[in-house]
Amino acid sequence: MIGHTERIWLLLIGLTFFGALIGESGQAGWLLTLTVAILIALKGSIVIDQYMEMRSANQRIRDVLRSFILLIPVLVIFFHSWGEDIRRLTTLD
Repeated sequence: MIGHTERIWLLLIGLTFFGALIGESGQAGWLLTLTVAILIALKGSIVIDQYMEMRSANQRIRDVLRSFILLIPVLVIFFHSWGEDIRRLTTLD
């Protein structure tokens, strides 16, 4: 019999496998970027809630972790949008 923790672990493995498949597809673009950002947020939330057991933690600690989980997908989208401009600004060419 598979318990709750094992089901969550299998879900995370499945999401990771799905992310690897779409990442290796070679289909770069907005759809891939948005899918990766969603996967990052989803997997991060699952880890925070299920494995780190933050549901019962101090509200400030939960807020910091949730902010981090939201920040990373936003940065993925930001760098997809502005990556070339940032590269130009930060190179010595």
